[in-house]
Order: sequence, then structure tokens, then C-alpha cells
Amino acid sequence: MFQLTPAVWIIAGLILAALEMVVPGFVIIWFGVAGVITGILAIFVYNSYIQFGVFVVLSSLMVVFSQRIARRITHAEPEPVGANRWVGMGGRVIADIRPPELGRVKVRGEEWRATAQCELPTGATVRVVAVDGTHLVVEPEKEGSC
Repeated sequence: MFQLTPAVWIIAGLILAALEMVVPGFVIIWFGVAGVITGILAIFVYNSYIQFGVFVVLSSLMVVFSQRIARRITHAEPEPVGANRWVGMGGRVIADIRPPELGRVKVRGEEWRATAQCELPTGATVRVVAVDGTHLVVEPEKEGSC
């Protein structure tokens, strides 16, 4: 195996770390850090096999542990997609709802046509219980208001 000088390891590590800014994923940075550490070690250890082994072990451990930590931190429930993301959200009636006629509600800044099982006046606070086609099905925020 050819001899890798400390400068080669450190420069390669810095290039990999800089490349992380261009390529998303938070993975390449660990190869860069391992390269810099291996470069510092290469000042004292001249054996290329040991240097390469240290690089492989360090980069592997850092990638595995950083992914585990990231997964633990970001293990939030994924936000629903599509129309179902509105279910459970609160809103306010902006045009009276008089079943079977549709009224209007405002949920998270967006206006929707809405229906309910009972009449709801303008200004009432509601919670979305379902999405039916292009309109929301809502119920009063307060229990027993219907």
C-alpha cells in the first residue's frame, strides 16, 4: 500500500467536510472528520494499513451513531398529507352553518366550505372531524353545544 502523508489525510478530510455543505444528508461530514483525525494520527503512526483501518473504523462509528442520534431526535410523528391534515384542527366559523346548507370556516388561515350536524353561528369555534370531498365536516369546540 502507498504511504499517505498527514497532509493528504487532513486535506482530504477538509475537502469532504466542505463537500457536506453542497451535498445534503449529514453523512459526508463524518468521513471528513475521520480524515482529519487520521491525518493527526498519521503524524505519529506511519503504517498505512493502520491509518486506513483507523479511518474506516472512525468514519463508520461516527456515521452509525450520528444516524441513531438523529433518528431519536427527529422521531416526531410525520405530519399528515393531503386533506386529512385538517382533521383535529381548530377553526372559526366565518359564515353561518345551517345544515344541510354549507357555511364557511377559517382553519389555519385558510377558508373552507363546511358543514356540521347542527347550526353554528358566525364566530363559533369549531374542530374539524372529517373531510368530505371539497368541504370540511366540523363540530363545536365545546362538548354538548349541538
